[in-house]
Amino acid sequence: MISISTPPESPCPRSKILFCEMNEIVPGMALVAFFLDARVWPDGDAAVFRTAVVPIKDGQAIAVFEDVPAGPFAVSVFHDENDNGELDSAALGIPSEPYGFSAEARDLFGPPSFKEARIDLAAGETKQITIRVK
Repeated sequence: MISISTPPESPCPRSKILFCEMNEIVPGMALVAFFLDARVWPDGDAAVFRTAVVPIKDGQAIAVFEDVPAGPFAVSVFHDENDNGELDSAALGIPSEPYGFSAEARDLFGPPSFKEARIDLAAGETKQITIRVK
């Protein structure tokens, strides 16, 4: 679940809180990438807005992002099962670690587009979003 709020016309910090539901209750770390730009989604490591590495506890991982502007965004997350900091893949580049995207976006042959994973946030709006990692 992502809890999102931006104050209307306010210089106060804005934050987005990301709750990731893991498919299994397995300890470890979730790696989260927060994107504001479709041109760098999902592989623009240098241009990602924010990242977080958060512990998985009781099947959930929670990341807090502060000072986030209103507008479109997309999030990717994966369970780094072997703690190497990378989304590992098997034959044909198919991920071998659990992963998920905002808006429940999934594609059969590669990551979903930014448009498929996109969530819009208006100034002053509050949302709650869940990303299922499987």
